[in-house]
Amino acid sequence: MQTHKLVISCPPGVEGLLLDEVAELIGVKGKETPRAVLLEATLEQAYKLCLWSRLASRVLLQIAESEAETADDIYQICVTVPWQEHFTSSNTFRIDFVGTNRSVKNSQFGAFRIKDAIVDTFNAVEGTRPSVDKDTPDIRVHGFLKKGNFQLFINISGESLHRRGYRPSAGMAPMKENLAAAVLVRAGWNAQDADWDQLVDPMCGSGTLLIEAALMKGNIAPGLLRQRFGFEYWAGHDESVWEEVVAEAKQARAEGTSNLKAIYYGTDQDSKVVHRAKDNARKAGVAQFIHFRTGDFQSFTPNPCERGLLVTNPPYGERLEEKHDVAKLYQQLGVTFLDKYEGYQAAIYAGNWELAKGLPWVPFKQYKLKNGAIETRLLLFKLLREKAIQGLIKEDGSLSEGSLMLANRIRKNLKKLKSWLKQTQISCYRVYDADLPEYAVAVDVYDGRVHIQEYAPPKTIPLHKAQQRLADAIDAVAEVFELNTHDVHVKQRARQSGKSQYEKMDSQGNFFQVQEGEATLKVNLSDYLDTGLFLDHRPVRAWMAKQAKDKRFLNLFAYTGVASVQCALSGAKEVTTIDMSSTYLNWACDNFELNRLEGEQYRFVKADCMDWLANASGEFDVIFMDPPSFSNSKKMEGVLDIQRDHASLIQNAMKLLSKDGVLVFSNNLRSFKLEENELTNFAVQDVTKRSIPKDFERRQNIHRCWLICHSSEAIKNYKF
Repeated sequence: MQTHKLVISCPPGVEGLLLDEVAELIGVKGKETPRAVLLEATLEQAYKLCLWSRLASRVLLQIAESEAETADDIYQICVTVPWQEHFTSSNTFRIDFVGTNRSVKNSQFGAFRIKDAIVDTFNAVEGTRPSVDKDTPDIRVHGFLKKGNFQLFINISGESLHRRGYRPSAGMAPMKENLAAAVLVRAGWNAQDADWDQLVDPMCGSGTLLIEAALMKGNIAPGLLRQRFGFEYWAGHDESVWEEVVAEAKQARAEGTSNLKAIYYGTDQDSKVVHRAKDNARKAGVAQFIHFRTGDFQSFTPNPCERGLLVTNPPYGERLEEKHDVAKLYQQLGVTFLDKYEGYQAAIYAGNWELAKGLPWVPFKQYKLKNGAIETRLLLFKLLREKAIQGLIKEDGSLSEGSLMLANRIRKNLKKLKSWLKQTQISCYRVYDADLPEYAVAVDVYDGRVHIQEYAPPKTIPLHKAQQRLADAIDAVAEVFELNTHDVHVKQRARQSGKSQYEKMDSQGNFFQVQEGEATLKVNLSDYLDTGLFLDHRPVRAWMAKQAKDKRFLNLFAYTGVASVQCALSGAKEVTTIDMSSTYLNWACDNFELNRLEGEQYRFVKADCMDWLANASGEFDVIFMDPPSFSNSKKMEGVLDIQRDHASLIQNAMKLLSKDGVLVFSNNLRSFKLEENELTNFAVQDVTKRSIPKDFERRQNIHRCWLICHSSEAIKNYKF
């Protein structure tokens, strides 16, 4: 009997399970490779894999293999394939290609050469050619190029086998059906010695885990629900053999369904999602065995049983705010599991597995998996009270010891600032800045709204511990300022470079207005790395505004132009604002409009300040230069390293400074050292200590600041 070389693909981490499944389904021992199993099988066995595999993604049948180094080599291999033995010119086809080398520089080019070979072959034999259909082709051809070896396949399964046919839409971040099946296999659901009384998914979403579990227990081939397979238009397809395979599967379904029990329970707090889960179960033919209900996981109480299995896929939490919610969720899960699932075995498929360490148990097994591009873990626990780590058990709504300590420190700081804030009428200020070493965050208040910046934790701190501390910080801030945790804005502070300095972090569009002195300013706490207002430069801006009255002011690396606004409001004769980011320059224009500042005396220039300074002409009386520590944006011709480049920046800026003018130079590089030996032609005065506002006294190294003039006589006129 003829056999074919097959490649059975699967999600990463599932290869070993797929190898065992193939052996069980068709009695063939394959070879495990990354993301696939290789084997030789008959057509009937290939059909069984398409119909029965719960773990596979695709079944590919090899039609050619040879050495290939160039795109022309690929073409020559493909043009010798007897394509008429696989499909006709009236069929549509699609090419999927993976692999690159020095000749084949992208997958599109490789696919293009295979397509050329197919079209040329048909034209030469029949004088007509099949058409390409990228969406619903009759035939799918796959090409792979790796280390000079080229392989060509017909995809006999068609679209991915995880698409069973019962779940038309899966909602947010769905778990694929074959991955759900792998989770269940790892959890021991379908083991030969398994005798589970109950399966519970307390966060069931669209019901995938429960439906896959029922299909397993009912011996229902997952492919029976599919409307289409890739072999249906393949010329090598044997309909009679396929019909026999399907008939056997239908008989197995009838027998298996008769033995199914209604021991499946799922709950979700979204009624629309629960309705979808019920519809999915109905389409899968197992609705009568699964009990779905609307409600949160805390409100559901499972029936008493001796052998219960809990399997669930909690939210991942990809943004910092969401991570806080997920960290809290795992704490709540721990309390609920202790209260309602004593003695159960639990399988937690954790997208953010570090946060799952908030559960009060150590997993007895864990497996690396992948959901799309997301690295995940399957964690197996035995939910026994005596095995629980008591220190991790925290009742819902209560503050941890760390949160209480941090909340008390923030209250203490607020008390110290209270009279100063009232006297100065400052509404945007810093209230906490890593005062407690274990809580390395900065907490800023913007007219009643609160913004947390988490300093990137050292690599020596485990991720789960850092996340727990961030969750504690958010809890503490929400407690002190009487906010919902969702209303606390959170970002992580890390070294930024290049385009990342200017790109959006989110798109919520939550702009609002705050007041600084006479200026009305536009602020955003969620969408960008920075908020639009550097609070530590408040005294510097106020001082420059006094100096700039009736003078020409130049703002370099201007960001959102707040210093420009302050100087314009104080009566500066001219204000020139320069930044290379369109986003921030437009923001600066908006700030001018908010303050009704209009006229030709206000200029906005989009430019790389390094390049602009090297070629600029003109004269200014007050210049403010606050560069980033480092920048390699594509908008720049070179790379800015402030320690290396600051002397030349200052020298070029001083060429534009009037005889009695002042340059205010500042930066926030903690290790920065001013190269005074390169600035001996100027008078330099360090005013850092006086430029730090009261609310930043806890972090004296928040920035460094100097006044620079052409002469010692000129600098005497400037008292900071």
